[in-house]
Amino acid sequence: MFYFISDNKHPLDHCSSGKLVNSENFIHSKRNLDVFVILIGCEGTLYIAQDDKKYELTPNKFVILFPSHTHYGYKKSEGNLSYYWCHFKITSNGYKLFNDEQINNYILELKNNPSENEFSSVYMLPEYGSISSAARTSLIFRQLLDLASKKSYSKYLTNYALSLLAMEISQDFIDSILLQDENFTNINHNIIDIMDWININYNSNISVKQIADTFNYNPDYLSLSFKKYTGLPLLKYINKTKISVSKQLLLNSSFSIKEIARQVGFNDDKHFMKLFKKFEDVTPTQYRDAYFRKILNKS
Repeated sequence: MFYFISDNKHPLDHCSSGKLVNSENFIHSKRNLDVFVILIGCEGTLYIAQDDKKYELTPNKFVILFPSHTHYGYKKSEGNLSYYWCHFKITSNGYKLFNDEQINNYILELKNNPSENEFSSVYMLPEYGSISSAARTSLIFRQLLDLASKKSYSKYLTNYALSLLAMEISQDFIDSILLQDENFTNINHNIIDIMDWININYNSNISVKQIADTFNYNPDYLSLSFKKYTGLPLLKYINKTKISVSKQLLLNSSFSIKEIARQVGFNDDKHFMKLFKKFEDVTPTQYRDAYFRKILNKS
């Protein structure tokens, strides 16, 4: 797998973008472009290969396609398929593509020279990966599409929206690197497992005590340790995860507020709405109405 590295002091150059929606047997055409392409899965599975490396683009996954590298669909999608896409160029002096060994050496050098703080000065995007903040990423992409569809006072608005999206994905990747630091203790590793467990079980009515029992910890000790290593109390992280998923459902489905509350593990939709307002400063309905515009195309 390749890793894209570029100076983030300069915005990326947005060329075109959209959302593909297809209901049956879609297969991506074979292309070799002179621009970068980023794809982010929304629904279904896109089977796409780059230089014969095969990837499955599913919801909350992304793929970066590189200039002068051949990409193509290797299998037809079944059922509904939708994904965001964006073509872009680099406006800085250039970029680097690192393989696995090169990226490991690059990251090790950054860790050994923390005063240089180079993590904060680059876009760092793997060729393929997961998006942890799916609702926020989806919102940024929808804003990008909105800006691209209308005449704005400055053409650079789309460039900065795209750059924000790239920084969001870079943040996910860099966070995953830092979380995997070899100096982590057992409790650190268990906290990562707990975060993964919450991300899988967000749709049930989970509690701090239930998690503590599942991982054999005292609830108070676990809450203190979780906050120490993540910066968030455990209960707040649980609710934040649920609200994050609900935001995606609000943007990408027609489910009612009550049904969305149920899908993210709230038996009481009024409690869900109260928590949503606390986290987002708007109600679920206001959040959905603020970003109703969609661009659907087949490119």
